Amino acid sequence: MAEPAKNISAPKRMGSARKRKGPPRKRLNPEARKQQLLNAAIDLFAEKGLGEAKHADIARRVGVSTAATFVYFPTREALLACVVEEIGLFFLALFDDIAAQGGEAPHILKQLAEKTLALEESHPNHIRVWLDWSTRFDKEMRHSYLHYQNQVLSRISELLWVHENNIKRENRDDARILLSACQALSMMKLDGEPVEKLNRFTEHTIDVVLAYSRR
Repeated sequence: MAEPAKNISAPKRMGSARKRKGPPRKRLNPEARKQQLLNAAIDLFAEKGLGEAKHADIARRVGVSTAATFVYFPTREALLACVVEEIGLFFLALFDDIAAQGGEAPHILKQLAEKTLALEESHPNHIRVWLDWSTRFDKEMRHSYLHYQNQVLSRISELLWVHENNIKRENRDDARILLSACQALSMMKLDGEPVEKLNRFTEHTIDVVLAYSRR
């Protein structure tokens, strides 16, 4: 009598696809994906130096293919241009809240200092990239930095003196002193200087700007 056939399961295919570990990758619309890549580029440039991270580094950080980064940034120059534009617009936007609140020059100066220090907590890598950008002297990078610096200087001058009907060309000197002080304050914060020293530097800067402008 023949033995009943054994229930033998089919062998697993050796070439079957492996299951992807972790949660499924979220599909983003093109605008959101570009912003995600820009944010990753800013973080990497803050770590490595402006322009030192490659498309492949950004793709690896985000978890997409390198080819996907070239869709949004076809060249290294295009990537750099988009990053510094993002940084420039970010810093210009900081003045909107201050302009809306208004106030006398000492109050506005204090607000600018407080916003500078707050950025070290919320967007430290934006600060690092801005500082790096400010010391670049290759033609394209310098041109783009000066473009945004001039806008920042104009905004600072307007904020400080428009309520006093005292807008004049010399006010740009006040703004330049203040911008340099903000950059120095940022570096002090990044270097871990104590709060007492940061506050003292801020108070001295305000005194200098007010004294210079009213001499």
